[in-house]
Amino acid sequence: MRIAVFDASPLINLTQLNLASELTLFFDRVYVPRAVQEELNKKGRFRCRLNKLYSTGFFASCMAADAFNLRLLRDQLDRGEAEALIQAQERQALFFIGDERRARTIATSMGRTAVGTLRLLARLNLEGRARDLSGLVRILRHDLDFRVSDEIVQRAIELAAKPI
Repeated sequence: MRIAVFDASPLINLTQLNLASELTLFFDRVYVPRAVQEELNKKGRFRCRLNKLYSTGFFASCMAADAFNLRLLRDQLDRGEAEALIQAQERQALFFIGDERRARTIATSMGRTAVGTLRLLARLNLEGRARDLSGLVRILRHDLDFRVSDEIVQRAIELAAKPI
């Protein structure tokens, strides 16, 4: 089973672009840790959007059980990222979905495949499920103050051929 655990920013980005439902192309199940849910619920209308995602049965909420490892990661990461990484371990998820470089580096060292928003968008574009990546990035920059260099966007386009 292809399981992914999400941090907040990629979930916000994909939801803003109405592409969260397209994740079924890559994963069988997506988990959203409690700390991530709390962060999302603070963002205006996202509580309603999150509930709609949960109603699909594809997205599920979860809570990290290993408090010790969670505390260890909290020295290096924010609460949502730390909880997502612990959940990835506990649920034997192959994928950690997050945009923060440090979190992706730790995920990789933990044996998880780390994927960010841009990689997902580039792959969705390649699969014909999303329009051009540059246009999607412009929307995210305008609507959500998404900060990413054009070089990183180009790298995501180059990596798109590699399956997730």
